[in-house]
Amino acid sequence: MSAAAVAHRVAVVDAGADDEPRLERLRAAVATEISYGSGEPDDLVRRAANASVLVTLYTYTSIGSEVLERLPGLELVATRTAGYSHIDVATAARLGIAVAAVPDAPTTAVAEYTLGVLLMARRHLADAAASTRSGEWEFTGFRGHDLEGETLGVIGMGRIGRRVATLGHAFGMRVLYWSRSAREIEWAQRVELDALLDAADVVSVNVALNDDTRGLLDARRLRRMRPGAWLVNTARGEVIDTDALCQLLHERRLGGACLDVVTGEPLDRARALELASVPNLIVTPHISFNTAGTLERQFAGVTDVVLRFCAGQPIDLVPGGDPMPRRQP
Repeated sequence: MSAAAVAHRVAVVDAGADDEPRLERLRAAVATEISYGSGEPDDLVRRAANASVLVTLYTYTSIGSEVLERLPGLELVATRTAGYSHIDVATAARLGIAVAAVPDAPTTAVAEYTLGVLLMARRHLADAAASTRSGEWEFTGFRGHDLEGETLGVIGMGRIGRRVATLGHAFGMRVLYWSRSAREIEWAQRVELDALLDAADVVSVNVALNDDTRGLLDARRLRRMRPGAWLVNTARGEVIDTDALCQLLHERRLGGACLDVVTGEPLDRARALELASVPNLIVTPHISFNTAGTLERQFAGVTDVVLRFCAGQPIDLVPGGDPMPRRQP
């Protein structure tokens, strides 16, 4: 164990039962205490009381001001996920605490989910399989739609958005995109958000959740989508007005929607059943990232984040998550 690592103590505050083997490299390199299960703020403060680095593994664990302000020795909050909306980055920065995520790990899985769920929905594969399983052989009711030749609108051209655009392009789709940052892609056209919604047959939502994107697709913007269009959201539920989307689906104004993320996760039974009654709405329980490959990349990535920070060479700090000065080994 290096001298730099000895100077730090790590608290993993919300591990699951199967996570410990994936944390072996971290434990071998730096003093690490692992706590299991979710917790209220008092639990999280107790679990990280002696730590300079707090690691959270699950986005349902809220690392808010009520936790951060009670951990005066904390220098870094690291999450194994690409999203970090469960961490109060502004409070962390004010307190001099760095925040880091693992942005690359889920890129492949989430992009492949996006195209996969579109193929499943627009070719009626689940319904056709269920019909055949029941003993039927009725194919005329399952006529689908090609992706080739249609217009894909990508909202957010970060790592995942770019991969979604690349896969759509490979399917022969025309790609439009909206991005807040200046990105140019040779085979895709950058447009304003309203223009994208006006033109796209399929809309993929891939923005991070922040003050600028919360409620980005409100009722007004959702109504701009062309009749029969589909929407896929793998970002965060709060980016869209789910109730307005459901209303449009009830009105049959849209072709359908696939939501892997929803506001208020995890859903209670009543809300889940309510969404299940909406026509042409597919809801999955936040699994777009959930592949064996992603999991390995996430744990390797968060371990690298922590060890590099302990060595005074921080990586993957989130926007606004790089307070200075930071303790040097």
